[in-house]
Amino acid sequence: LKPDLVPTSDGQSFLVVLRAVPEPKRWIVSLHGTQGFATDDLALWHPHVKGREVGLVCVQWWLGAGDRTDAYLTPQQLYREIDLALQKLGVQPGTAMLHGFSRGSANSYAVAALDAGRGRRYFSLAVANSGGVGLDYPPTRAIVNGAFGQRPLQGTRWITVAGGRDPNPERDGISGMRRAAAWLREQGATIATAIEDPQEGHGALHRSARHARTVLDVFLNARP
Repeated sequence: LKPDLVPTSDGQSFLVVLRAVPEPKRWIVSLHGTQGFATDDLALWHPHVKGREVGLVCVQWWLGAGDRTDAYLTPQQLYREIDLALQKLGVQPGTAMLHGFSRGSANSYAVAALDAGRGRRYFSLAVANSGGVGLDYPPTRAIVNGAFGQRPLQGTRWITVAGGRDPNPERDGISGMRRAAAWLREQGATIATAIEDPQEGHGALHRSARHARTVLDVFLNARP
């Protein structure tokens, strides 16, 4: 696919950038899961955006040193790098979608809060894919405690995705993502749609062209 590899500002990692067309009108920012790779996210998204006026920015936010919390970029570091990349690409507010899978989803709530509360409001839609809200998780507590502004998720729009055969149903499966949706509503967010696939497991979104199309249709048919 020959994407561009963009180093992070601190030199610790990189972002993978791909334009499906020369001048994309919309952009997807994707956060991989536990010990994942931005290049895998690129490979998963590419078949679904091929031929659409969409660009991809996949962040390598796992630093490759085990599974401790400090082996990953924090939401603040993530948003800093996303912001720098989107500024260089000329991405306008309201024209991007944030996607997080599993651990990436668990951190997407804080990244979206940073963007909406004190950032540039790039994201018109966020997708929480098989990664629920951990109320005791420090990034989630920061949202509730006002670290990113008062009720920063107010007015944000979300899609939740879950599989009925997820190995952690209460956290990331259908019941877990229903609780995540309820929490988002409590924060003032809107759930645009909930994708629930009883036959799928962890990561239902990209294994189904139908589910990916649903997400892209919601994103691309909304006004920037």
